[in-house]
Amino acid sequence: MKKLLLILAFASLASTASAGMRCTTDYWGNVKCTGTGQDSGYSTNTTKDYWGNETTTDNRGNRMTCRKDYWGNTTCD
Repeated sequence: MKKLLLILAFASLASTASAGMRCTTDYWGNVKCTGTGQDSGYSTNTTKDYWGNETTTDNRGNRMTCRKDYWGNTTCD
C-alpha cells in the first residue's frame, strides 16, 4: 500500500510538472526539479546509475527506484 501511495504521489507531481516545477539536467543525466509558484519549497532529484536504474528522492524523505528488465518492462518500488 505504501508503494502504491508513493507511486501515485510521484505521478500526480509529474502531471503538474509543467505548471509548477522547473527542472534541469546535468552532464551525467541527473535531473533536479524545484517547485515554483504553488509548489515552492518542494524539490526532487533523480539519478541514474550505470545500469540505467533511476532513483528519485524528494526533500520530504520519499524515495522511489525504477528498473528496466531485459524486455524493457519497468518496475518501481
